[in-house]
Amino acid sequence: QTKFNPYLLYPRRPKNIKHNYSIHIDMFDKITLNYYGSWYLSIPFPFLPVNRLSTQLIIPYEKSEFSKDCSLECGIHGKCFYYINLPKSFCKCDQGYFGRFCHLKHQCSCSPDSICLNSSICLCPLNKFGSKCFLQYTSCQPYNPCQNNGQ
Repeated sequence: QTKFNPYLLYPRRPKNIKHNYSIHIDMFDKITLNYYGSWYLSIPFPFLPVNRLSTQLIIPYEKSEFSKDCSLECGIHGKCFYYINLPKSFCKCDQGYFGRFCHLKHQCSCSPDSICLNSSICLCPLNKFGSKCFLQYTSCQPYNPCQNNGQ
């Protein structure tokens, strides 16, 4: 069993204590960058100055498929999916679109072989890195040490 302990740090900004806050986590295949599924985590006690959330993400054997019987109208630039951990739906937008119903367009500045998530997050392929995925790992290229299906 593999454990990861990520910390998501956000700048301090005023919070509306009447608003409910949450975290949306997307999972992608690390080789193909194909979408696999999403989790929704509610942040309790919004009145606290700092929130710590501990959870266990159970990864399903099969990837999520979009739902035709969804109650959300995602328009022509999105598809409706259900979260892995809840019977709650959301719109997963096509690249270049964002918003609750995928109705807002944005210009992607990520490298062409990466995936643009929202307007400021780039998902890089294995051999690339950096905020826009334009930097390349070159240490493994001359020797090809990754043999026998290694990565």
